[in-house]
Amino acid sequence: MSCAASRRRIAGEKQVLTRQRMSAPADDVDNSRRAFLRGAFLTRKGREGDEQQHPLGPAPPWHQGCLDTERCQTCEAPCVDACGLGIIKRHPNKEHLFAGQPYLDFTESGCTFCGDCVTACPMELDKTTTPAKLGQVKLETPLCLAWNDVFCMSCRSHCDHGALSFDQRRRVQLNTEACTGCGRCLSVCPTQALSFQHVARTSIDPK
Repeated sequence: MSCAASRRRIAGEKQVLTRQRMSAPADDVDNSRRAFLRGAFLTRKGREGDEQQHPLGPAPPWHQGCLDTERCQTCEAPCVDACGLGIIKRHPNKEHLFAGQPYLDFTESGCTFCGDCVTACPMELDKTTTPAKLGQVKLETPLCLAWNDVFCMSCRSHCDHGALSFDQRRRVQLNTEACTGCGRCLSVCPTQALSFQHVARTSIDPK
């Protein structure tokens, strides 16, 4: 069998496996590599339990590394009401590892680092300090319209930190060092080519 024929056969087998996975019922066991390495298959219940061990979003900028679950659970959460954009929410239930702690929801908007949340917080955090970088935005070029010869600049005006630019072919370029993880570009992308990733806590370089 030639190399070309072998590649076509492998590609065909991958397509069949993909269709099988997409058609499997939601309650079927998760045959992922992670489940295999754990020595057990995860059901939907198992996946939900795993999700409760991870934050739903990054903590507000000045709250990075300062939150305490027990204290937040008994707090009236003035930071939620103080956020004019409405992106600060609380981890919902007591079973969640971060229950009661505030997080940033980038579904509709992003953080402007206005500082209203830290002003309202009873923890008396120092607003004059440089806020921590919230995370890192990742660009998936196969999903990006601009990288697929479709004119799109939806994210262009939503980055105030110079992390997003366009080359001569109008393709998005992401400067990871300039990205603050504010999340303002995420909700405006029509194909979800931009996603958020948690990173180790670092400070934003003031400009």
